[in-house]
Amino acid sequence: MQRTLMTIAVVLALAAPAGARDRAEQPRGAAESSKPADQKSGDQKPAEPKPTSPTAVVPVIVRPEPTVNIRIELTITDQRGSGTPVSKLVTMTILDTGDGRIRTGGDVRTPLGFRPPVTLNVDAQPRVHRDGKIRVDLTIEYRPTAAESDTEQSSTPTINESISVLLEDGKPLVISQSADPATDRRVKVEAKATILR
Repeated sequence: MQRTLMTIAVVLALAAPAGARDRAEQPRGAAESSKPADQKSGDQKPAEPKPTSPTAVVPVIVRPEPTVNIRIELTITDQRGSGTPVSKLVTMTILDTGDGRIRTGGDVRTPLGFRPPVTLNVDAQPRVHRDGKIRVDLTIEYRPTAAESDTEQSSTPTINESISVLLEDGKPLVISQSADPATDRRVKVEAKATILR
């Protein structure tokens, strides 16, 4: 029995140094690779993922379908010198955000012969804002009848305007006043927009 115990003690004594020697002879890389993943970098924090550039998002503005019509009224007042003013009224009814277009014209014959053709053209585009006001984009071309005076016989008075204006519902507003450079003709334009509910 004593002999058996001695044999076991000798075997254990020889086995311990062999195991330590095997660990010492292990390659450095192999020893490091046996460490857990979180111990490889020591105190360093794991690298954070690089942020990717965000894709540009274009907002889509969805405008509700128009539900109202708008009546546009233009009053063009034409006056020569101290004479009696002559007014012309142009009216059109247009869908909100729609387009309106009026073309009128003709030739005028007088005892002295034909004069340049008369023209009254109007383009309009209304848009109702959230506060109830109405933006109107207007283009007006107006060529009235020339008078008998020498100055107007030799000139063609024409007015061409493009205006964007904000109007209150049902309230008229003078949007332009112009004078012909060659005569004493003055032209005033008043606009009114009314929402038809």
